Amino acid sequence: MATPVIAPDPSRRRVRRLPEWSIAAFIAVAVALIATVPRLINDRFYYAGDMLESFVPSWHRIGTELRSGHWLAMNPDAWVGGNYAGEAAYGLYNPVNLVNYVLTSYFENLSVAAYVVMVEFLALFAVATFLLCREYGARRGPALLAGLTLPFGGFTLFYEAGGWPSGMMAVAWVTLFWWSALRLSRGRTNPFFTFVIGALTVSMGNPYAALGAVIVLAGIGLELLLDRRFRRLLVVVATGACAGSAALVTYLPLFLSVEVTTRAGSTGISNDAFLQPQFGGLAGLSSPTYFPVIMTFGGPIEVLPSLYLGWFVLPLMPFIRWGRIRALFASPRFRATYGRRLVSLAAITVVFLLFTFGPSNVGMFRWPIRLVEYLYLGLIVALSLSMSLGLARDHVRRRLTLSAVTIAIGFYLAFASSPALTGRHTVATVIVLLLAIASYLSWRRWSTGGLVTALTLGTVVVMSFQVFTLSVDVIADSRQDPSSTARLSEQTDRYQGTVLQLAELEDTNPSEITDGRILFGNEILASTVDSSVNSYTGIGFTDFQNALCMDYRGAVCPELYDALWQPVNGDIDIPLVDYLRVDTLVVQDALRPEVAAAPAPPGWRITERDGVRTVMQRNEISRLPGTVSYTSPGVLVAEGDSSAQSESVRTSGTGGDISFARLAWPGYTATIDGVDIPANAGWHGLLEVTVPPGDHELAISFAPPRQRLSIAAYALAAVAALLLTVVDIAYRRRKVSVSKRTQEEADTVAS
Repeated sequence: MATPVIAPDPSRRRVRRLPEWSIAAFIAVAVALIATVPRLINDRFYYAGDMLESFVPSWHRIGTELRSGHWLAMNPDAWVGGNYAGEAAYGLYNPVNLVNYVLTSYFENLSVAAYVVMVEFLALFAVATFLLCREYGARRGPALLAGLTLPFGGFTLFYEAGGWPSGMMAVAWVTLFWWSALRLSRGRTNPFFTFVIGALTVSMGNPYAALGAVIVLAGIGLELLLDRRFRRLLVVVATGACAGSAALVTYLPLFLSVEVTTRAGSTGISNDAFLQPQFGGLAGLSSPTYFPVIMTFGGPIEVLPSLYLGWFVLPLMPFIRWGRIRALFASPRFRATYGRRLVSLAAITVVFLLFTFGPSNVGMFRWPIRLVEYLYLGLIVALSLSMSLGLARDHVRRRLTLSAVTIAIGFYLAFASSPALTGRHTVATVIVLLLAIASYLSWRRWSTGGLVTALTLGTVVVMSFQVFTLSVDVIADSRQDPSSTARLSEQTDRYQGTVLQLAELEDTNPSEITDGRILFGNEILASTVDSSVNSYTGIGFTDFQNALCMDYRGAVCPELYDALWQPVNGDIDIPLVDYLRVDTLVVQDALRPEVAAAPAPPGWRITERDGVRTVMQRNEISRLPGTVSYTSPGVLVAEGDSSAQSESVRTSGTGGDISFARLAWPGYTATIDGVDIPANAGWHGLLEVTVPPGDHELAISFAPPRQRLSIAAYALAAVAALLLTVVDIAYRRRKVSVSKRTQEEADTVAS
């Protein structure tokens, strides 16, 4: 680890210290245990928002396919949400992700799977924070406190771990990469180690991970530049560039597909104030019940403590030895020895600060509050360094008074933002006051060890209070989506073939979702259903969603039911429902009440009516092979091979168009008898191919755009990182050898 900010006192008795890895292991176990508390209070704490609508059901499906030997870059059965490579967020090239997907596939209860994966990354975040603090020079106690505090900040726990798992993974990886890159800049590790962590960071699939890695590298590069360590700068930059090649395999499919998606217009800088925190909200970072005034999904006032960091952070400020800090930085010797080593910390934290309180939309990056945990990472490292100087023991009454004032200010801010919760704010303030008193007494009695223990236990108490009170709020008026794959399958096992659900979330009673009779997003993918037109998408497919009046969660408008029975257009004279090859149609009674009492359309039969939904199925399945949904008059097709990412059929006749019930994502190619032909986007975005007259073999296949090029670049980068490691190790060994020989010669001359 790095040299501490304060050199150890030589008069103190030397004791055997635990190895660093054992403390890291302790932190991981402790965080795992603490993170279990929210689930004991609310067994669905880690199963909300995008977690249940998007990620975990898809993880389950991807993991199931991996166990069968299939790596899914494209899943046409998930339709608009099935371009897993294009979505990027699933990080298909990240081995840790894939292992977790396989792990998820073994769980019957998806909320348990979500809990296990999130605890894994909360623990990683904690350990990485501890290591980062130590690398900057913090003592073990304050670094331990930082690691046990940051994962339970408001945004990290309630937003990321609770509902946005991709963000939780991103901040954990970025923190670990920061630590490894900092060690590399100081010659404490080799480039390949940092390359591996950097590649895992970038390839995990969240663009904020890539952004965070770039900011970290820029900050460390600035530190090396100011310190005139140009060779280490070259090593760090080269290693970062090699790790950055993982962005090609991860994000290139998205960028090369963006024109067909709903994200096509995500350029430039703008501000709609959505999820954009205000700088003054930092004054409430130690108030457990402070809900910032931020435009969120529920209105202009938050319903979660998104700017909360730790209950003790601001009350501890009066006890920081500010005079000692000023004196240190006033010392030329300290600045020369340690000051430059803090440049990267300051630069990185400032940049994260600017992003956190910047415009709401910067290109494809939106909702700047997502970066508040990165800002808090820098602040908690700075706090651990300040605490490493020891806390002030003079002017105790004045300091205690100032601490009480910070707690009072936290209460007022919480009251001002949500006066209706005054009782809750009062209870929280009393709890914080009692914990502060207990922590002060523990510090006076047992010094730093007692203080760290008391502050950590206080964090558990405050977090438990937050989770309990917020769970009461949530459970009172929210839906409970089914997390059991058995329950999901029980409600859908009668569905056949491709399923299309016509439902709107606003018309849905929460109990209908809890029962699994109406499902949104990707939840249906965790059942036994083969294919679902409705799914969750983070990028969309504009033509298809516009044609079906479908939002990003698969909800549709009432008019779609009528459109299903109309011809696609003047050239394609079959109904839209046939063009999509829908076999099972689920109609929400609240969306189209008349359907619940009407007979089935010709060629269909009613299989279920339960007062919530009307389920109808085809009398006869399609005679077309594979996913073929339409052929021009005179074109005949015969059965061939079909899989998720490829399909072949035999064609004959006079030639014409063949449409497939697959979306024409960039990356699809087609061949006739082995010769490339265009694969186009037909009506509503479905894949369409024109075949010539006669007997032919038509094959279509999907591969992420420029996949071979990006994988080749990634492989070359790995080789380059390995060669760089060999050169760097050889250079350092040679330098040590020369230094040792020079010292021996000097000793010889002196003798």
